[in-house]
Amino acid sequence: MRKQTKTYDNGLQLILERNEKQVVSVDILFSVGSQDENQGELGFAHFIEHMMFKGTKDMSAEDIMDKLTFYGADFNAFTSKTTTKYVFKCLAENFEECFKIYADMILNPEFKKEELDRERQVVIEEMKRSDDEPLDVLYRRTMENYFAGLSFAHDELGTEEIIENVSREKLLEFKNRFYKAENCVISVAGDIDFEELDRIVNENIVRFFDYKAEKHKVSFEPFDINISKKYDIVERDDNQANVCIHIKSVPSGDKDKYVSNLYASILGNSQNSRLFKIIREKLGLVYTIYAYNEVGVRSGELLIVFGTRPKNVKLAMAEIRKVIDDLAENGITEEELERTINWKKAGIAFGMETNSNLADVNCVHLHLYNEIFDENKRIKKIEAVTVEAVNEFAKRIANETEFNVVAVGKGLKIEDLKQF
Repeated sequence: MRKQTKTYDNGLQLILERNEKQVVSVDILFSVGSQDENQGELGFAHFIEHMMFKGTKDMSAEDIMDKLTFYGADFNAFTSKTTTKYVFKCLAENFEECFKIYADMILNPEFKKEELDRERQVVIEEMKRSDDEPLDVLYRRTMENYFAGLSFAHDELGTEEIIENVSREKLLEFKNRFYKAENCVISVAGDIDFEELDRIVNENIVRFFDYKAEKHKVSFEPFDINISKKYDIVERDDNQANVCIHIKSVPSGDKDKYVSNLYASILGNSQNSRLFKIIREKLGLVYTIYAYNEVGVRSGELLIVFGTRPKNVKLAMAEIRKVIDDLAENGITEEELERTINWKKAGIAFGMETNSNLADVNCVHLHLYNEIFDENKRIKKIEAVTVEAVNEFAKRIANETEFNVVAVGKGLKIEDLKQF
């Protein structure tokens, strides 16, 4: 069997996708992100992710880096609104040694004062860098306006004031609240025997999680959206205006999930999409324009993002509206749908080529749905989508009233955004 799973007595879940690839990839996921933070805890999940690399009882921060690089590992970590993930990849022959290092980091972080104070400044520099990136500013404001009043609006980096003043004790309390065995999924892809993997995981992590805590459950209740600003401008002295049109779509459990993904691709997810052909190729208004779905368990959104000179924003907005209305009125062709299905199927196949992608998709799917990801099942659902279903969804998007528009740049006008 290519994929095998195990749930330990304390609730920790393990999944392996075995293949003959020389590189073994590992994802260690904890069910905690910025949406779990209270107002006084903004940025805690992300800051803890940083601190996990800053030393344990037996290893300094320098020791961790030296040992992982000695074994040729590529390593990183990520914090999102819903999860924190620790990832690495290495040669199969070095997997056990690298896993031991990560296990020690996760189980025994010290959060020493000198490391904590130094890393505060690193995180604040990360904030400053993000503030200099127009697309980061754009996405952050879009989420704040759309999810106003909900914890999902929280930026993962938090605030400078909170990070500057948070104590070691508060960070450890937050970590201990969520870093439980039942909140953890370990996903591995590569050339390793499942029994051997089970031994390594059990010896180095599972047996140290000797308590069973209440699982931090993922809520599937839909968000009650209350958009604070329909149209919003962030004034910045940039050469381009960057714009995001953010439209309510469908969550991952909706029957139209695959329909929505195909619609987004036809609209603006490739160089053969409607938006690219018209807004860039025909009118020359942009260098990049794309549309994509963010499909979560509690909400789904269609985002259209583009950059253009401020003087072109009004025309670009009007033309994007025309493309969406044309899709709703005249629909798509059979050839267009077939081409997009083939493109999606190829994308799934491309993702199966690397163990990093395999570990990621298996980890997230098991975390959310407590089942093994089946790419063939996904392909069949994509192939089952009809022209009629996409056309109906196109009408739904064109008539959707829950949306917001944010623009970042200089000399912009709300009236121009209202062309949409």
